[in-house]
Amino acid sequence: MKKIRVGIEYKNNNVTLETLKGKQLKGLLADAGFEASYPCGGVGRCGKCKVRFTEGAPYPNTLDKSFLSEKEIAQGVRLLCRCSLETDCKVCIDGAGSSEEDIVAETAKSSFSGKKYDKYGIAVDIGTTTIAAALVGVSLDGEKEIIDTAGGINHQRRVGADVISRIAYASGLGSVGNKEKLDELRELVLDDISALIEKLGKRASGDLAAIVVTGNTTMLHIFRGLDIEGLGKYPYKPVDNCVYETEMFGTKLVTMPGISAFVGADIVSGIYCSEIINKDNRKELLLDLGTNGEMAFFDGKNLKVTSTAAGPVFEGGGISCGTASVPGAICRVYIDGSRDNGFFTKISTIGGKAPIGLCGTGIMEAVSELVRNGIVDKSGLLADEFFDRGFALTDDAELTVIQQDIRMIQLAKGAVYTGLKELVGDDAPDKVYVAGGFGTNLNYDRIRYIRLFPDSFAGKAESIGNSALKGAVKLLSEIITGRKEEALSNLNKISECATEVVLANKEDFDDSFVDAMNF
Repeated sequence: MKKIRVGIEYKNNNVTLETLKGKQLKGLLADAGFEASYPCGGVGRCGKCKVRFTEGAPYPNTLDKSFLSEKEIAQGVRLLCRCSLETDCKVCIDGAGSSEEDIVAETAKSSFSGKKYDKYGIAVDIGTTTIAAALVGVSLDGEKEIIDTAGGINHQRRVGADVISRIAYASGLGSVGNKEKLDELRELVLDDISALIEKLGKRASGDLAAIVVTGNTTMLHIFRGLDIEGLGKYPYKPVDNCVYETEMFGTKLVTMPGISAFVGADIVSGIYCSEIINKDNRKELLLDLGTNGEMAFFDGKNLKVTSTAAGPVFEGGGISCGTASVPGAICRVYIDGSRDNGFFTKISTIGGKAPIGLCGTGIMEAVSELVRNGIVDKSGLLADEFFDRGFALTDDAELTVIQQDIRMIQLAKGAVYTGLKELVGDDAPDKVYVAGGFGTNLNYDRIRYIRLFPDSFAGKAESIGNSALKGAVKLLSEIITGRKEEALSNLNKISECATEVVLANKEDFDDSFVDAMNF
């Protein structure tokens, strides 16, 4: 077969490779050791793995035409995951995930006093997108302090942005190849955590006494090397959701327990941290918005939990101009004016950098503002003058909210709203804790026009940041001060007393969901 030459521009370096005509670009990069991200696992359903050919761009295929604009195609942009090389060419792959290293990991506040502690430990939250860790100093009398925090990308993202993609990548352990893929994902997360531990350990004035790890059920299964095939198909049974104790990273390590395949140790950790089940006659709700909208509601007597498939919108995924929470991501949007005199748009970006896309809070605020100004109606339709081209947020119209973006918001918020109504019912909570990176930046008033939450939540929502990491910090201090058994007993109590509400089993769920999609 004919051989061709492929010039690769990657992180300001230029390399020329030789390969056979017809070779997939994805395979060529993998063989050569280049790193690239495939948000949907490389199955061609997200359109995010864009690369740009400066010479010899291949003829656009069906997926290129589906996800890319005519302007992008004319500029040589193609989708990496489905790109076949037919002639000598040059391609820039810096856009295929290199900016992901800048994704901001939500950690916890640290105000180190400079004090030396009796013992030290590290708490870790394995998120699907990022991994956060905290170094904790603990005195024998129980005083604790977060000395430092660190965070970084979960490099499993290169094979898929969500847990479903990763389950699909590494399930079916009957074959050697799939066992190898699970091991690959495990090695990625172990390397990521090891790097964070090494970085934080330098701040400790002594050896580490313990490590506590939390995360969703899929992440902890991969961390432990457990079969994840059952998490991706009915009846969605985890191999082991219990407390796990072992020796790892040179010290004793404990993982926190989960509740089900979809309500994991990260939610148990948040419940443990917020203590919502320890407040008699108080109705409190914990909400963690991510690819799965996970919820826990204590009605004063009983604890109910559920999870709803919100999709990747809260992390900027699935949006035409979406991006993760990296410098330059639009995170605040304000629109004013009228159709007669035109509209004025003001945006703010993470780090004050030039706008490169919309993160989760940015797209939520943008759509809320479009609804508030009558540019989008209650059913989610853009006004006629914006229906075809979308509503531009930047002067050059490079970043635009299109009709499909609004539909993605409707699907996500419809799932969350319906899940909340099923879980809470007529019991209006006294307090709503919103956790996670999205919750940290959430301004309830700025998104109220999309009806993400029921009206009864108004004035009751409080952002609490990374509650999963904070719960791990709390458990860590209990372990170090000799109260491990009591602490683990309390955690197991949370897991055992929780009743899971399975939304798919609700007869009227579909009707409620369709109604909840309206603004």
